Amino acid sequence: MTTAHAAAAAADDARIAAASAGVTIDLIETPAEIGVLRATMESVWGPEVVPPANVLRGMALGGACLLIARRNDEPIGFALGWVGWHDGLHLHSHQVGVRSDGRSSGIGMALKLAQRAQCLQHGITEMRWTFDPLIATNATFNLVHLGARVVDFLPACYGVRRDAFNTGDVTDRVEVSWRLDAPVGGFWVEPDDRTAISVPPAYHQLRVDDVGAADRYRRDVGSALTAATTTGARVVGLCRLDSGVGYVVDRGAGTGAER
Repeated sequence: MTTAHAAAAAADDARIAAASAGVTIDLIETPAEIGVLRATMESVWGPEVVPPANVLRGMALGGACLLIARRNDEPIGFALGWVGWHDGLHLHSHQVGVRSDGRSSGIGMALKLAQRAQCLQHGITEMRWTFDPLIATNATFNLVHLGARVVDFLPACYGVRRDAFNTGDVTDRVEVSWRLDAPVGGFWVEPDDRTAISVPPAYHQLRVDDVGAADRYRRDVGSALTAATTTGARVVGLCRLDSGVGYVVDRGAGTGAER
C-alpha cells in the first residue's frame, strides 16, 4: 500500500471510529480553543500537569498534534503529541485522556486513530508513547486493541508527579512503538514456556484497598521489566492469566530496545 493510500484508509478508519463513539474530533489551533483544551485536560488529570497556554499555542503554531473530542458539542477527551526524531522520525504521543463519564465507550480508540490519520497525512509511520505497566486496561488497549509493542522500560520516567492518577506513586513506564501503516490491532499471546510478568486487574483500586500490596506489585513488576529489557530479552506481548494479565517475556527474542 502506498503512503497516500495508507493515509486515505487511516482517515476512513478515524471517521468510522469517531462516529461509532458518538464524537467529533477536531484539531486545536486558536487561543480560544486552547483554553477549551486546557480545561479538558484538567478535568481528566487535574491542574498539575496542564501545560501553560503559551506553550500549547506555540505547539499549535508549529503544527503539533492537539486534538479535542466532543460529544454533543461538549468536550470529553483530548490528545497531545509532537514530532520527535530520537531513533527515527515519529510522533511522540504525550497524553491522551478521556473524562470519566466517557471512558470505555470507544473515545480513546477514536483519538488514537485520529492521531494515526494525522501522522500518515504527513508521512509519519511510527507513533510512540509511554504508559504505566501496572494498568491492565491500558496494557490491553495498547498492545492488543491497537497492536503497539513494548520497546523499553523507563523506571521513574516522570519523577514525582501530583495528579489524579500518580500522586504518591512511582512513575515507572513502558515505552511502546506503533507501526501506523500496518493494519490496526494486535493479539493475545500464549506464555508457553516463557516468563509471564503478572499485573493486577485493577491497580488503582488496589492502591486504595491495600497500598502495601500495590507497592509490592510496583517493585516486582519494575524489577522484572528491568531484567527483561537489560539482559537481551524482549517483551513480546500480553497474555491472559487467572490473576489478570501478564507481559510475556522471551529471553531469546533480542534486546528490548529494538524498534
